[in-house]
Amino acid sequence: HGSGIQHLAFLTNDIIPTVKSHRQNDIRFLDVPDTYYEVVPDRLPNVTEDLGVLKDLRVLVDGDPEGYLLQMFTENIIGPIFFEIIQRKNHQGFGEGNFQALFDAIERDQRRRGFLK
Repeated sequence: HGSGIQHLAFLTNDIIPTVKSHRQNDIRFLDVPDTYYEVVPDRLPNVTEDLGVLKDLRVLVDGDPEGYLLQMFTENIIGPIFFEIIQRKNHQGFGEGNFQALFDAIERDQRRRGFLK
């Protein structure tokens, strides 16, 4: 009850092989709808990683004109605790833009499937 540790973040220099390795070891990550990735090129045109690979792995992207970060969140690992894997590319934020981007992506997906009007 009350405050406590919610998640632990781990910095990596290359999130793609890190995530692939974790998946091979049965670590489960939160899913991200395909619609999330439709707006990434417009939102963050400076991303140099292959967007197809990021989409396949479900890596989240956030940033600004000066830089960006790549991040993944596991499902809960220990009770309510989950892990974050993060790679920074000249960006010190915390992925704040992903909250709205994920919400918008889920809404787009639900509209396409006829659940929202």
